[in-house]
Amino acid sequence: EGGFGTVYRVIHPLIGKNAAIKVLKREFSANPEMVSRFIAEARAVNQIRHKNIIDIFAFGVLDDGRHYYVMELLEGVTLERHVKTCGRLPVLEALPIIRQLSRALAAAHSAGITHRDLKPENVFLTFDEDGVATPKLLDFGIAKLKGHSASVHKTRSGAPMGTPLYMSPEQVYGREIDHRSDIYSLGILIYEVLTGSPPFDGDSVMDVLTAQTTAKAPSMRAVAPELPPELDAPVHHMLEKAPEKRPQSVTAALDKL
Repeated sequence: EGGFGTVYRVIHPLIGKNAAIKVLKREFSANPEMVSRFIAEARAVNQIRHKNIIDIFAFGVLDDGRHYYVMELLEGVTLERHVKTCGRLPVLEALPIIRQLSRALAAAHSAGITHRDLKPENVFLTFDEDGVATPKLLDFGIAKLKGHSASVHKTRSGAPMGTPLYMSPEQVYGREIDHRSDIYSLGILIYEVLTGSPPFDGDSVMDVLTAQTTAKAPSMRAVAPELPPELDAPVHHMLEKAPEKRPQSVTAALDKL
């Protein structure tokens, strides 16, 4: 159960297929803005159709008015939980996860969709019998579809939605954002996966937001000295404060890494 809804494990009554159903809370199902966001998530996922993005394949409304969609059932843990449990990931374990995640993000950008809330909590890892991880990118609930309304879904306070530890400077300022915002968030995610901690933190949300807009990220080797020094430059390139100074595509960022 989360802030906006509940996810249930389900079995199809006729064919026995396992799946998951995400049901929007009743108070949000009565809110046209929230329903629009819920529908936009399913639409965005189906426009992209990538093996490393959660598959959503049905949508509807329950008898009591709550909206729901049906998606594939995933067995595993979030990347956030995996890093908290295991600590920073070895480079040879982390890079295949990052590569697959980057390709999923590149596919979203090619479809004209910016995720806008990329973070380890929104990456789910499934493991095969050999323990090899496959990432699935989740939660396109605040994704922006190119060509749709320029207005963004906002919180009750009026601030753009996102998570402070992973927000780009342009998100912090509430400016118009594009795919390069996701590249910044991906840089933070990579930094955290490789070092075990995000580059910008603080005692308050305001401290974190200030750091996102003004502070330079410490060298990753200052946090994890055993990391290869060559990894610093490509990750810091993704963490440039000005969008035009970052790699201009996820593919370019991944190639450098």
